[in-house]
Amino acid sequence: MNKRAILALAAATLTATSHAASAQDWPTRSVKIIVGFAPGGSADQFGRLIAQELSTTFGQQFYVENRLGNSGSIAANLTARAAPDGYTLMIGGSGPHITIPAINPKIGYDPIKDFTHIAMIGADSYVLAANPALGVHNIEELLKLARSREAPLTSSSPGPGSLGQLMLEQFKRKAGVDITHVPAPNSGVVEVLGNHINMTLTTLLTIGEQIRAGQVVPLAVTSTERNPVFKDIATFAEQGFPEIHGDTWFWLTGPKNLPPDIVDKLNREVRRILQLPNIRAYFERQALLSMDASPAALTEFLAAEVAYWGALAKDVGLTVQ
Repeated sequence: MNKRAILALAAATLTATSHAASAQDWPTRSVKIIVGFAPGGSADQFGRLIAQELSTTFGQQFYVENRLGNSGSIAANLTARAAPDGYTLMIGGSGPHITIPAINPKIGYDPIKDFTHIAMIGADSYVLAANPALGVHNIEELLKLARSREAPLTSSSPGPGSLGQLMLEQFKRKAGVDITHVPAPNSGVVEVLGNHINMTLTTLLTIGEQIRAGQVVPLAVTSTERNPVFKDIATFAEQGFPEIHGDTWFWLTGPKNLPPDIVDKLNREVRRILQLPNIRAYFERQALLSMDASPAALTEFLAAEVAYWGALAKDVGLTVQ
């Protein structure tokens, strides 16, 4: 072996050793968790919940940075292009990782190949909730009103191309009614409360407090069975629309090629955190779902979700807005 080859091998060995040591010592500074949605939404709440616990575990600050836009795809692009050093993570979700890539081939990233999916956090169901001034209390009354109007009703969702909009488009098609989707921050909750938008199809975690306070009228939930916390809200299936069902999952992810040591650390910790009494109580109080999964099992699950919801998005004609 000549001198140049020996030096190259030494440099490569030193670099590999340095990376291994860096991963072993991680984290030595604060860690950013990007959330692609507004404060107060499901992704944001899950992000802050995990960030707080991870900060305690690792003795470094894990903090949430909200980077809004395009149903989370701006955040996903930032994450996919971040250095794979464990200091930029993201709360993955159905919008940026499932429906948006299915309807926009120019989105700039692959939802599976360009990420290291680390650990599942939890899932929430969607609810269709209306302003009380609309005067409807269930799907039958909603459809009767929609068919009697000249102008279409309006509904928001977590964003254009989100799973909420996908289920809204699916509902419109099955019911044969026209409902205009109106993009608005944080699922348009403020706009619905102000009666600027008639309703929103968003997560229970996002609008649950407004439901409890009687500020909005819940019409249907997307879970296959009634939510144990909101037992009075009938499912879409109970009201004649069994096709409208689904939960939206949220997970911790990062750029591709994250060091396995960091991935394993985070996966173990998130799974441990989800078993803490205070976290379990929070999940039960909010009727959230959880999933205990390795990074490999999580990635396999997400690939199946991409295939299912992506095909449905194309089938209902969901397009880039």
